Amino acid sequence: MKFFQKNKMNFSKFKLTFSSDDDGTFWPGVIEVPNESEIHYEEDNKNKFIKNNPRVVTGLILFIVLSLFFVSKLTAFLLLILLSLVCSKEWFDIFEYETYIPYSLLIYSPIAPLIILYFYDISKVHYAYFIFPIGLIIYTGTFINYGIYEKFGSVFIFHTWFSLGVLSVAYILIEFNILFTYLAIISISVSDIAAYEAGRRIGKRKLIESISPNKTVEGLVFGLISGSIFMSVNFYINLNINLLQTITISIFFILFGVIGDLFMSRVKRSLGIKDSSDILPGHGGFLDRVDSYLISFAFLLLVSQFYNLNT
Repeated sequence: MKFFQKNKMNFSKFKLTFSSDDDGTFWPGVIEVPNESEIHYEEDNKNKFIKNNPRVVTGLILFIVLSLFFVSKLTAFLLLILLSLVCSKEWFDIFEYETYIPYSLLIYSPIAPLIILYFYDISKVHYAYFIFPIGLIIYTGTFINYGIYEKFGSVFIFHTWFSLGVLSVAYILIEFNILFTYLAIISISVSDIAAYEAGRRIGKRKLIESISPNKTVEGLVFGLISGSIFMSVNFYINLNINLLQTITISIFFILFGVIGDLFMSRVKRSLGIKDSSDILPGHGGFLDRVDSYLISFAFLLLVSQFYNLNT
């Protein structure tokens, strides 16, 4: 016993020798715990991409959500209903309707024709479009304040622009196969991405600076070409039409998407705001994301009536 006390071994001097930052520790009973600065560094690295690329991350999430909803026509239709509710609220907020025009009246504009179209008969869809202005006039007629009439124009713009647009998407969804509608939506997204990247990297000449300062001619060209090619492939896969019709319709389909985007930009600029809301990091609001589809699908609906487009 005295021998061990006298010759007491101190293993602590071997700790550095047998420790390894790469392969763990060999020191008995010791667990390597990273210090606080290392933990924060790892967390910062994980969040760095998200913080620096909110537009990309949000875009990927939206793509996944869109794909999940487009597993059937019913779920895709439910997505249109949800979008209508959110976009109506954004329009309601940016125009500050408040007590002038209730939100419940505004959402009637897109929801009623959607329900009639999907669950009843498309030949009766115009009923909703007649009922809305009549109801709006009766409701607002109870107001004596002159300010109410300043809200009329924006409500009817929403009624014709957004409601007809989302109804057109629903019509294409019902009349054509779900893959065609899904790829048509993606084609505008492809155009938007190509235009954004081309404008950011090589854009020199402004498209319409007074409306949208960031859009360039180079971006428009690249976006139009990319989106048209993608939409042409969509036509080739799903519809039986000739090549000239395919190319022509595809170009105008993408072009009307640009016009829809510029229209919403003009509305926001007139109101002195940048985005319809801040719910989507890097993108703004849902109205900022769907504006390109509304006029494009209305155009596609008209084309499908004048030409015999068969799936």
